[in-house]
Amino acid sequence: MALWRAVTKKGFCSWCYEFGLAGSITHTVTIVEADGVLQIHDAFFNLTYPLGFYDVLDALRDGRPVAAKTEVRDRKMYLSDPALESEAAVSWLEANADRELDPIDGLRRFEVFWNLEAFIATFPGVEAAYQDLEEKGYPRDLRFLMLHPIEMFDGKKSHKDPRTMPLLAGRDLASPLAAARAAVRRVSRELVSERERSTERDAAIYRLKAERGATQSDLAAASTEARRLGDQIVQLRAALDDETRRFAAERQTLSQALTEAEAQAVASRVETAVLRAELTQARAEWKAARDGWERDMASLQAAAGLWIEQSSQAVQVARSELSAAASERQQIIAERDRIRADLAARLHAWENSPRRKILSFFIRAIGKSPGKAPTSGD
Repeated sequence: MALWRAVTKKGFCSWCYEFGLAGSITHTVTIVEADGVLQIHDAFFNLTYPLGFYDVLDALRDGRPVAAKTEVRDRKMYLSDPALESEAAVSWLEANADRELDPIDGLRRFEVFWNLEAFIATFPGVEAAYQDLEEKGYPRDLRFLMLHPIEMFDGKKSHKDPRTMPLLAGRDLASPLAAARAAVRRVSRELVSERERSTERDAAIYRLKAERGATQSDLAAASTEARRLGDQIVQLRAALDDETRRFAAERQTLSQALTEAEAQAVASRVETAVLRAELTQARAEWKAARDGWERDMASLQAAAGLWIEQSSQAVQVARSELSAAASERQQIIAERDRIRADLAARLHAWENSPRRKILSFFIRAIGKSPGKAPTSGD
């Protein structure tokens, strides 16, 4: 901008042309029209191009960078911050600077011949700019950035649309050679990528084959295990069937035994009822006999009283008869006890007699009611 003001004051027409790649690096030069030729002056690097502006653009489009005239007498002071400067830049400055001055405020000062080489050595983003140029098909040369306009200042306003920029409106800045190189680079990259994908596919195929082999081995092992388990299932089913049949047989046997036990219990209850009935009958008979004896005793007492009233002889007779009656009563009681003992013995003998057991067995066998046990009356 300072150069533009200087030449404008001298009456020349001039423009400030900013170009480059907005994502990595930009640069500005001053274009001065002198004797009908558009001259390019670079105030940052202090150089001038020998060809006109359009000739330089055409040469760059053809892939031919134009060498500029460099002022070799100019020196610049480069301030380096040790905390921020890269080791490569510091090494270059130490090796190529004319001299190093005393530092100020922690900043190292180098007196260097400032040109494009010095800029490339100290600019940290130069590699990114080179990569962007190569992506577009250009060589690793920052001069090709001039084919990528960003802004043109004509002294009144800034123009950012290449289609309406002064000096560049209607000009084709695209380089066929760069486009071809970019296409070749893109195809090469795609080819490399395709080769990598092919390698990955081959590796995947090999891996899948290996996995298929492992799967087949696992499948064979699983089939063997399935057959073994199938055999075990068959054996378990056979054992279960045997156990089921054995259980059914045992259940049938237990059912039969239970039926027989129930029949025996019924027979025992019937026999018990019969015995109870016999005992009740015997008790009734004994009670009737006792009542008869008591009545006889009452009659005898009544008769004895009457006889006592009639005469003492009658009393003696009655006493004799009473004694006889008492003796007879004792005999009757003894006979009663003998009958009871005989009945108990008969009942005990009947309980343990083989005849009763055989009779009970046949009764259970034919399902008939057992016969009445013999009583004392029988």
